[in-house]
Amino acid sequence: MSSGEVTLAGSITRTWVKPGPVHATNPDCRIRRPLPGRLIATLLLLCCLTAALCGPASAAKEEYALLWEKGANDIVSSVAVARDGSLIVAGAGTEVCLVDLEGAVLWKTTVGSRVNGVGISPEGTHIGVAADKLYLFDRDGDLLWTEKTGYIYRDVALSSNGTYIAATCDNGAVFLFDRNQKPLWDYDMGTDGYSIAISDNGRKIAVGCDNKGVYYLNSRDGESWSYGTGKIVSGVSVTRDGRFVAAGSLDRCVYLSTGEGEHLWKYPMDEAVLATALTDEAAEVFAASGKTVHVIDGSGVTFQRININGRAEAIDVTPDGLFLVVGGGEGDRSIHFYTRDADLIESMNPTGVEEAETGEAVESPTPLSAHAAGEVEPAAVETDAPAPEEEESIASLVLGWVENILSLLFKPQEDFIA
Repeated sequence: MSSGEVTLAGSITRTWVKPGPVHATNPDCRIRRPLPGRLIATLLLLCCLTAALCGPASAAKEEYALLWEKGANDIVSSVAVARDGSLIVAGAGTEVCLVDLEGAVLWKTTVGSRVNGVGISPEGTHIGVAADKLYLFDRDGDLLWTEKTGYIYRDVALSSNGTYIAATCDNGAVFLFDRNQKPLWDYDMGTDGYSIAISDNGRKIAVGCDNKGVYYLNSRDGESWSYGTGKIVSGVSVTRDGRFVAAGSLDRCVYLSTGEGEHLWKYPMDEAVLATALTDEAAEVFAASGKTVHVIDGSGVTFQRININGRAEAIDVTPDGLFLVVGGGEGDRSIHFYTRDADLIESMNPTGVEEAETGEAVESPTPLSAHAAGEVEPAAVETDAPAPEEEESIASLVLGWVENILSLLFKPQEDFIA
């Protein structure tokens, strides 16, 4: 077994965390960024400002555009995408489906209760489902096993090749299984876990909890650090190497930290943050808040907002940032798939009915469900970038960046509980 794999078997127990601010168990990881750290952050942000002045059009080249969308017969409560964007898994009501890059449904199945969370291994070989039981499927939709407790599973995440499956449960525990259903350990959080994320090698696990805490676990040693937010933490994500952690809270903020427990920034939103996602090196952070998915760069500045017709319930992104999937709630009930690949968008031309080279009409992919309730109108994609004919002035760009910098340097740090 390689050095990057889990070897610990057994049970880890932690003491009950009382309601209120959650503090790191390791004092060295309880970081309220000191003055030198803030000065460094200031310099980094000023560098970003300089980059914006030198190339204000660069962000526009990286905007997401809708590739396709599919209606569902219920709220799309959870989504996950394979590393290369070739496979997307989604949970809506009691139904789970696997969709390919072109939007074709490969298979769908029904589980025993409402789906709370889905996960897919980076290579797309295994799919996990958190519901009344913990389910593991292979790529073809064959059920490999189920794990039942007397409680409900809230979320699930898979490491590379489905070697490890991590899940949260509403009995306050985090479980880790191997792909053969062998339990490796369970960790008593003392509070319900709402969301979970795992690194590719299975060594690092992040958990968002009911007690307003974000926890970072080492699968060999237990808890590494934790911090508190103002309310329930509904969405966490980690980069595939576990070096960065993003968390979304019902306190209407998204948080970015390093794997060592250093808080980088806290970004306020207008509404509760239900889900987060990260690209490699945390170059971009994604936050689902209200009907909008915010695309934020590594310095903490939003450069694109994607709007859908209902509440954005779930999001996931490929590590390279090429593909983004969004699950819609009431008023939307659909899966939205976005990309930055202009050639792919042009080749698929998914809107309406397109003409094939033969002259025959070719219909766009059909919704997941034949029910009329599952059909939705195409969602609008709104961005902060100006239209080609309405380029923003340098002065307005500078003003926007300065406002964001001031917000990040002062307001987010004043009440950052750590």
